[in-house]
Amino acid sequence: FIYNLCHKALLDDQYGNYVIQHVLQYGRESDRDSLLSIIVANDLLKLSRQKFASNVVEKLLKYGNSNQRNTIVREMLKVVNEGETGSSVLLLMVRDAYANYVVQTAIDVVPEGNEKRLLLEELKANEVQLRNYTFAKHIVAKLGVK
Repeated sequence: FIYNLCHKALLDDQYGNYVIQHVLQYGRESDRDSLLSIIVANDLLKLSRQKFASNVVEKLLKYGNSNQRNTIVREMLKVVNEGETGSSVLLLMVRDAYANYVVQTAIDVVPEGNEKRLLLEELKANEVQLRNYTFAKHIVAKLGVK
C-alpha cells in the first residue's frame, strides 16, 4: 500500500517519473502489475495527457508483458463522454500532444491478437477524421505501414 502511494506520487513528477520508468524497465513483474493497476485506477487518458506520466505509460507498454500491454489497450478502447458525444479513449489520445506517443508505442509493441486487431480497426475506421489532427498524423502514417 505504501509503495502504491509512492508510485502514484512519482508518476507525474518532473524527476520522480524517471524513478518509476527505471522500476518498469528493471523491476519485478509485480512492480509492473502494481503500476498497471495505478494507471488503470487513475485514468489512463488523464495520465497519458500529462507530460511526465505519459512517459511512464509508454515505458509500461515497452517493458510490460503481453497481458499488461493488452490491459492498456482495453483501457484505450473504452468509450468515455468528453464533449458532446462519446468517444473511445483511443481517439481522444491520438489528438493529444503527449498521449499520441502512447498510442504510437502501443501500435509498435502490442502483440498480435484481438486487442491489437481492435486497436487498429478503431484507428482505421476513423482515419479520415484523424488526418485533421496535428498529433494524429504520425499515427495515420503508421496505419499505412502496419
